[in-house]
Amino acid sequence: MPGYHTFFQLRMINLSASSPGNLSQAITNIPMDSEVLNVPLKVTYIITIIFNSITCPITVALNLLAIMAVKRRPRLQSYSNILLAYLAITDALTGLLVQPTYIIWRTIQILGGINTDTIYNLQNSFLVTVTLSSALHLMLVTCERLIAIKYTFLYPYLVTTLNIKVAVTVFWFLSLFCTILRRPFVDQLLNDGMGKKIGNVIIFIVMISCIAFIVTSYTILYKETAHQQKRIKTQQILQEEVERFFKEKKALKTTIYVVGAVLLCFSPGAVLTILDIPYSASWIITIAMLNSLLNPLVYCWRQKEMRQFVFQISSPAVAAVH
Repeated sequence: MPGYHTFFQLRMINLSASSPGNLSQAITNIPMDSEVLNVPLKVTYIITIIFNSITCPITVALNLLAIMAVKRRPRLQSYSNILLAYLAITDALTGLLVQPTYIIWRTIQILGGINTDTIYNLQNSFLVTVTLSSALHLMLVTCERLIAIKYTFLYPYLVTTLNIKVAVTVFWFLSLFCTILRRPFVDQLLNDGMGKKIGNVIIFIVMISCIAFIVTSYTILYKETAHQQKRIKTQQILQEEVERFFKEKKALKTTIYVVGAVLLCFSPGAVLTILDIPYSASWIITIAMLNSLLNPLVYCWRQKEMRQFVFQISSPAVAAVH
């Protein structure tokens, strides 16, 4: 999710736009070299640089370990975990690309006298690509849970390894396409900034669609799980069906916590943006990027075997199995 994963991230990076609802301004209106770096602003930059320097390698390591756990542990290779592993890839890219370029960008701004346009454009491209991809992956994770619980009989036909790979490929292509459209050289080819306008419109439509789909899906899932629990209590249900339901429900709770982590990381940014708190721009980005560190911790908290793999906690039972 991304993570830098999250579907509110485009809203959160509306750092200095006069109109919070203007998406194109939200993407590009970040303080540049022209602003006067007074002492409080420099202190803010330094603190966020240190914070990101510490969390960056941890974010990469935890997400790579989560991916390896799914790849190497057969019992973790359910479709829901495979989709979480794809989401972990976007989170790892936050630590590999987005955070390092942010650190370099802010460091150059503190030093002064150096044009930051190139590094800013690079950081902005990474941010938009990973954010959009995280939102789409989070939607895919939610969709898998919706099919598993609401449309159980269709699950084997709709959720397959091939379909997952196709969906992930299409989502990455769409994310890269939108980022390329917003680059200056495309605007020069199309004239009048049409590339950026088209890219922003597509991003806006995709993000709103992701939010609407996720909210609608979890509303349906809440009603469906309540209905299924009532059936289990009042009717004679096969033990196999009961076990399957609780297994799917456990996986659903994991995705709910992932979405909760997104809200936890982007809600402060929304508040700071609305209140227009001075010098909050760097913290909005930093707190949002923290989501990519929280996601693998959620996976480990919810799944014992992944926790044992990631943190190298050995036990006789695990050793006997593997």
